[in-house]
Amino acid sequence: MKAKILFLLFISILFSSKITYGQTGGKKINARLIVCSGLSEKNVPLDDLKEIRVKEGEKVTLYVKWFNLKKKSYITSMDFLDINGNYLAQSSEYKFKAKNKTHNTWNNRKFKKVIVPEGVIKIRINLDDVIILEREIEIKYKSE
Repeated sequence: MKAKILFLLFISILFSSKITYGQTGGKKINARLIVCSGLSEKNVPLDDLKEIRVKEGEKVTLYVKWFNLKKKSYITSMDFLDINGNYLAQSSEYKFKAKNKTHNTWNNRKFKKVIVPEGVIKIRINLDDVIILEREIEIKYKSE
């Protein structure tokens, strides 16, 4: 009986070491955020802003280049946080289906001082409820 228990214990340890969870055998999904004033006719960012300088209610485009995707559907969203990590605003969720390892998405966002005050904020990019990227950027409002 002891031999049978030891054998089963040995087999379970042997096979449990081969079990893996999460992303394996492939590269981790990542993204690059380009903050820009708009897109060209071919949906390419016109510029790459290092800070956001806008008039109250003016739009800025948040362009995301996704890498190492699988050919499946994803849901993405963006969170806007203050420097301490407190929520200021959140985008609605956007569903897309990747046909290649790379894919581009974008979100036109209006900035209002009441919701997003001047100063440094964090923009968090989520994919299927997982934080993929977090970037700090300064917002300055131009006077009318």
